Amino acid sequence: MNDAATEGETYVLFRLGEEHYGLPVSSVVSIVRYEAATPVPRSPETVLGVVNLRGRVLPVIDLGRRLSGRVFEPMLTSRIVVTEGAKGAVGIAVDLASEVATFSGESIKPVPEDVLGPDNMHVFVGVVERADGLVILLNPEEAMPKHDYAKLTAEASDVLKEEGADV
Repeated sequence: MNDAATEGETYVLFRLGEEHYGLPVSSVVSIVRYEAATPVPRSPETVLGVVNLRGRVLPVIDLGRRLSGRVFEPMLTSRIVVTEGAKGAVGIAVDLASEVATFSGESIKPVPEDVLGPDNMHVFVGVVERADGLVILLNPEEAMPKHDYAKLTAEASDVLKEEGADV
């Protein structure tokens, strides 16, 4: 568990399928209504494509597929959670962005290593138990590895220009 989590931190909570997740509010730039992403040829399967968000080409990741193998299926409540970190900006397709919540350090429990294995531990900050179930807190820098979308921005700009979008 990282030091920020032990002091308590504010998280943006969202749902992917039946699972509830949280990202530190400090890493979330905005939450926008879901729009279909433009596919980018030869992109990884976890990348839905790219969108043009206020003149900025943004890769959109299917985090549900990456974390649990569940393929994202858009619905009326779907949103794109835009995050920005050391690895750049990326959008995460989510079923529902539900709330912002602050968790004290005592309420954040470590994720059992024997469940996830040592290779995946860095993706998760911890778990919080709430009345409506568990919330899995994510490390944004590790949950969306840059190799999944690093080359997409330049390629995506070309794709969007071909389609007549203002980029």
